[in-house]
Amino acid sequence: MSRPLSTITSAVSAALLCAALYGCTAQSGAQKPRPVTPPNFHSLMPPQSLLRDDTIEAASHDRAQSRLAYVGVWAKSGEACAMMDQTAFEGYAVITPGTLRQPGETCTFDQGEPEQGYLRFEASCKAGRKSRTREITVYMQDAEKMQLGIDGTARSLTRCHLPE
Repeated sequence: MSRPLSTITSAVSAALLCAALYGCTAQSGAQKPRPVTPPNFHSLMPPQSLLRDDTIEAASHDRAQSRLAYVGVWAKSGEACAMMDQTAFEGYAVITPGTLRQPGETCTFDQGEPEQGYLRFEASCKAGRKSRTREITVYMQDAEKMQLGIDGTARSLTRCHLPE
């Protein structure tokens, strides 16, 4: 092979090798970023546009300012949060500073004391046209779990979150 042809062949080979290596590097380095799953993914509610006013009020309440840990939207499990205000189901509570809504009943009560992990109060509750007084107890296990007792029957609930 002549010297100029050998130089051209070497240059073309080097160019092809560089192009091949660049293609491999570009493909492996140009991956699309994965969407980040929020830590509260399993307890997310539907978008605000699909929720009732008291649900939005309870879920967006500034607990850091009011120091009322019980205020929020609660369900029997994180998965049940996705059904909030979309279908009838047992095992939820929407709690604002002075109201509690649960399946078939809405109650009003005097706002609890700030920074209390355990509360006990009487509430005036309405179910249809019937009214009655009920004893409500709230025991905060932590910021995401509570025991809600109504007339002595308690159940564990998980805090639901609004999607961001």
